[in-house]
Formats: sequence, structure tokens, C-alpha cells
Amino acid sequence: MKKALLLYNPMAGNRQIVSQLDYITERIQGLGYSLQLYRSEAPGAIEKYIKQNVTTDIDLIIISGGDGTINEGINGLFAKELNIPMGIFPLGTANDFATTANIPNTLKEALDVIAANNLRYVDVGKVNDRYFVNVCNMGIFSGVSHVVDLNLKKSFGKLAYYAKGMEELKNYETMNIEIVSKDLTLKGRYVFILIFNGKGAGGFNKIAKQASITDGYLDLVAIKDVEPYEIPALFLKMLQGEYSDDRNVDYIRISKAIIKCRNLDKKFVTDVDGEPGPSFPLEIEVVSNKLRLFLPKKSNIKKTLKLSAYLSSFISYFPF
Repeated sequence: MKKALLLYNPMAGNRQIVSQLDYITERIQGLGYSLQLYRSEAPGAIEKYIKQNVTTDIDLIIISGGDGTINEGINGLFAKELNIPMGIFPLGTANDFATTANIPNTLKEALDVIAANNLRYVDVGKVNDRYFVNVCNMGIFSGVSHVVDLNLKKSFGKLAYYAKGMEELKNYETMNIEIVSKDLTLKGRYVFILIFNGKGAGGFNKIAKQASITDGYLDLVAIKDVEPYEIPALFLKMLQGEYSDDRNVDYIRISKAIIKCRNLDKKFVTDVDGEPGPSFPLEIEVVSNKLRLFLPKKSNIKKTLKLSAYLSSFISYFPF
């Protein structure tokens, strides 16, 4: 019998995975697999477990959690050069990569995707020696997910991130950046830079409308240094993907680039799939032949939750 391994974050989302383990086991066994379980004990535990225990005798890996949990999974697999098919149960607070991939956020439907057996190679990003599935970002807002209180996250979900992000508008530094890719070089002062594999972040899945996880490119969106009072409106425009004609936003597509920061006397935070990222300089590239993922056979694009009104409410509390 083939072997499947489910690695799950028991704290992700509303903890529904914990009460559904018997149902999941029944479904996976029905597909002809025996099922092993690994319960994550702490951030980084899934990556560590894969590195220490997973070998080529596993025929299917399933990751249950959000973008950060998936990130642990791929970094563990790639460190061991394992090419094991992966399924996803997108049950975390942030499931932006799964949303781009059109993977449903209910267990039954996510299991149906695995049962349909539509495997495809998909892109992932790489920054220095770390891989990411959804986004690498730097500058203002980049440290928000590292400092949000766990109890607030449990109570308010994504809104906890937005509230903390609005606090950062009151005190931020600009980055003196040089971006060198195969086709062009950008130089300037920026407050926020995002490099997408998926289409968005934080539940806003229109930021990089043209992004695809099968096109061999990453999409870079950079907000230039502007007056503080301009940032809230510009930020909302970016979240809605309505910045193509805005002179304060640079947008390019890259397969590989080096990003240098010229004012390293300041401490700038980078973020990779919601976890602390490496220090500058950053070597960014897309990797297209490492991750085999179960995808829906037919497009089933989810509606993006409209949260602009919430953000507008938060912004109104901060005078500029």
C-alpha cells in the first residue's frame, strides 16, 4: 500500500483539523494510502520533522495550515531534494497561496482535489537560501505578522494583522534600494516592496493580478517614498490592484534579481510567507521544477473578501 503523510498545524484557523482526523484518514485510505500523522508542536517543527524523518518511501505529503505551514513543508522537502507530490488543506489564517491555486478551503473539497489526481509542477520563489510559496516583502508592514499577539489572531483573524499594520504608518523609514534583474535596473527610495509568486497577501488577492504560479515569473510591486499622508490611499489602491497608472508604484516581472539596500544603518525587516526573512542583499529567483502540487481540474476561482472598508476604518484613526 502507498504511504501518505499528513503534517498539520493544530492551531491553524479554527482548529477544525483536530476534529476531522478520522474523516481524513477514511478518505485517504479510500484512495489506497496508509496514513501517518505528524502534529506540529511549534513554529519550524514541520520543516525539522521532514528533514529528520521523511524519505522517498512516502508517496504523498499533505500540509494542513496556512502559508507559513506550507513554507515549512517545501523548505523541508527541498533541503532533502525530495520530489514528493503535495496536497494542501488551506486551514490557516492566511491562505493566499492556496487561493491563487484555487484550492478550496473546506476539507471535503480539498480532499476531492487530491482524489482527482491532477498533479502539476508549480512555481515557488527563492530568496537567498530559503524558498517561499506566496510572497517575500520588505519595508513598512513587513514585520506585522511577527509581532501580532496570538490571542488577537485567534479572536480577530486577519483583522489583527490589519490593525497592527496601521500602527506602523505612524513611524517608518524609507529604503534606498537597487534592484538588478536580467532586463532592467531600478534605483530609488521605497517604503514597501513585495515579490509575489501568488496574486496577493493578507486576503487581498488582486495586488498582483497578472501573477500565476505556472508562468515562470515572480511579480514585484514597489511603493515609492511618498509623503506620510499619501500612504493610506496609495496602500488601499495597491491592495485593490488599481495602481497600473500610478507614478508612485513600480511593477515589474522577474525570473531572477538581486536587491541591495544602500542605507543599512537602518534596520529593515524582511518577511517570507509571514515569517522573518534574511538580511540584505537579497538574491531572488523563481524555481519551476521542484514542487508537484494537486490542483483542481477546473477553475473554481474564489471570491475575494472585500476588506477595504475595514482598512479605511482603521486608517481614519491615524492623523497625517
